[in-house]
Amino acid sequence: MTKILYKKIIIFFLILLSLLSAVNIPVTAKADSGNAFDNTNVLDDLRSSESFNILKYPFTESKDIQIINFVEYCYSFRANMRDNYGLYVYIYNPKGLNLDTGDANFIQMAVSYDENGNPTDYEKFGLKFLSKAEESNYKNLFYKFKVIDREINGTTFFDRVNSNERRYDVSGIELLTYGKNLATEYNVAGSFRFTGYAKGYGSDEDAESTLNCDVKELETITLQTHSTYYRTGEYARNHKHDLTSVYFSVPNRFFETYGALQKIKAEWYEYQTTPIVITSNSAVYDLLYPYIGVNVNDNTNIPIQIYTGYQEMVGGNGHYDKYDWAYNCNYTDAVNTRCNEINYLFSTEGKDISEYVLSSERIKRYVESYTKTYKNGRIDVPGKNISADLFESGLSQERTAVPYVGNVHHKLVDFDAGDTFDMLNYSDTNSAWKQFFAGLFGLAPRELDESYKGISPIRIVTDSDMAKENLAKTLLINGSEGELNTFKSFYNTAKNNNETVVLFRFAQTDYMCLPVMCYNCQTGKNLDKNGLFDSADYGESTYVVSESVFLNFDIIQLTFNKDGVYTVIPVVNSPIDIYNDITLPKKETSWWKTLLMYLLLILLLIFLAATGVLPLILKGIVWVILLPFRFIAAIIKSIKKRKERER
Repeated sequence: MTKILYKKIIIFFLILLSLLSAVNIPVTAKADSGNAFDNTNVLDDLRSSESFNILKYPFTESKDIQIINFVEYCYSFRANMRDNYGLYVYIYNPKGLNLDTGDANFIQMAVSYDENGNPTDYEKFGLKFLSKAEESNYKNLFYKFKVIDREINGTTFFDRVNSNERRYDVSGIELLTYGKNLATEYNVAGSFRFTGYAKGYGSDEDAESTLNCDVKELETITLQTHSTYYRTGEYARNHKHDLTSVYFSVPNRFFETYGALQKIKAEWYEYQTTPIVITSNSAVYDLLYPYIGVNVNDNTNIPIQIYTGYQEMVGGNGHYDKYDWAYNCNYTDAVNTRCNEINYLFSTEGKDISEYVLSSERIKRYVESYTKTYKNGRIDVPGKNISADLFESGLSQERTAVPYVGNVHHKLVDFDAGDTFDMLNYSDTNSAWKQFFAGLFGLAPRELDESYKGISPIRIVTDSDMAKENLAKTLLINGSEGELNTFKSFYNTAKNNNETVVLFRFAQTDYMCLPVMCYNCQTGKNLDKNGLFDSADYGESTYVVSESVFLNFDIIQLTFNKDGVYTVIPVVNSPIDIYNDITLPKKETSWWKTLLMYLLLILLLIFLAATGVLPLILKGIVWVILLPFRFIAAIIKSIKKRKERER
């Protein structure tokens, strides 16, 4: 780089610093091009301005991260002078956090406006780390980032701004601290309006700099999201609908000012787990544990296989279709889903399998600490170092259809309250009688509920809702006592703070919970719940489960509707990871089935008696019962006659 060019850069930056030194708001930049400005050090940049006083930026635990400068660099309307254009952010980090310099840092900015200049859409943009304060007295106190621009609807920032006033609306900045799995979003709201040009970049290349920045207030909503879920009855054998939601509270003034909540825009990374094995049988756990992460295809030396027992019989020696994990155990391969490798294994730790709940926290800890295999690399989620072996490579056809960005796992959806959906559990083409008897004998899903129709993704929670006896079913949320108490407490706190609770249902996925038999290949017998050998172990000790998880879930904006006037408010909230609890079927007492069978038999007898058929049936039954005795009597009679003749 020539000395003249370097001088231009320094002069330009000095002017910008003098204009923006009082601004404590986030910054962004375009990292596609390699500018000389990318290579200058953050402390050198700051110290080059006479208006910068480092004494104003001490280390302190009482403040959060701030943006002290948002810099538009080298904008020009000339096509041949656009290569150096970029947006830069200077961060004041008062707690001295060791911020991650990878791909998990983002800035949220407006990308479109209506005819009145109001933002109508916000997006996240990555931040490229450039430098940080390294001097011992100021280590990590300042960071410099550049906004990574990308096309939105075919346009970049350069295409969207007006040359007479370049406007950049920034709502929040997400920064990840080393050692954390989730970034924290900081409210740095401001609308930056740049006019004029740096020296050499305007219509007159010889004119002095006329660049100026005016910062206006930008309204945001700060949210804290909490996750919940609701599972229906079985819509297919061993499969349920899993409705995942988040809830949060919004100050009432937003509804009073802007009207009803019409839309919620959110993003997340969605994955389906590979088979999760849960067992209360210590023998099963001990036999499976050495094979976690081991591909057992065509391995005849493994000690155990798990397989389902509810499908039609197939080949071999009469075993049911299997949920394959191991092979070559002297029976034919299954026609069901095949799994060559188990990556999840949990013990109920002495609790009965039917009473056990595998908590979301335990699953999360397992996923984040799993290091046995990385055969499929790592999942493509910013800030995550998680083995892809724990998740399916793709999604179901229904989930693939959900809008995504680049990668099918990266979902980005703007939900409208009017876009209702159905969650009917079970729809069978069989007659009502067949459905009844199928449910009676446990051969088909039993729950059919019309209240699962016409569900809105956005539900405003009211006092009337909270007064309902079955709150979980009313709102479609987790019905455990602890979770309901948490939700009620959240609602009461929000109400006392003059806030409204919003329930946001963003994903309906499949939840598979499959009871299995555990087959010991070395003995040729099944392991029962006590570790003994018994063929009646189906669903007594071990289950295979698969569910969806939602990583880096984040709400981007809320849209309000007041008499047809839409207002978009950007949201500041830190992303969360969502793992739903794994619940297993409860043991069912069958006394009611036995009682119902007797009642049905009595009704049948009454019906037969009323139609005159019963006497005939009874006579036939008596005749059949007495037939052997008549036969014996006939033989005895024949013998007596023969003896009489012999006399």
